[in-house]
Amino acid sequence: MSSIIALGTGGAATVTTMYLYVGIRGKGKINVDPDHVPYWAFGIGLLSANAGTAFKQLAGVGQQLSTSFQGNPALGQWETGATAALLTIAVFGLKPKAWKDAICGAIAPSLFAAAGGLWAIPASVVSGLITSVIS
Repeated sequence: MSSIIALGTGGAATVTTMYLYVGIRGKGKINVDPDHVPYWAFGIGLLSANAGTAFKQLAGVGQQLSTSFQGNPALGQWETGATAALLTIAVFGLKPKAWKDAICGAIAPSLFAAAGGLWAIPASVVSGLITSVIS
């Protein structure tokens, strides 16, 4: 046994996704508060970065979003940090909606890592902690 919880990153991403899905529905014994959805989704995004090919596409969504802003000449100079800030404001500034918060939370780790600087700190620290516990 190499960890506390021997799930592996792919298994943990799948289990966490199922927990979030069941918890959002709230009709069973698992209930996820709508305010907590971004945090659960952020964890899924972190796990997906280290999981198998089924989850690798999730990280690409954030990069494609940032690239679409960068390629728009009407916006002028646009960096990945601006997309990360926009995403963060959308999650915490708007009314909690499970679908919006789940999507934004799941793509946030890849955007934060790509933006670098202070944006990369939450993604790298939490990713290291989670990976050491489950792998």
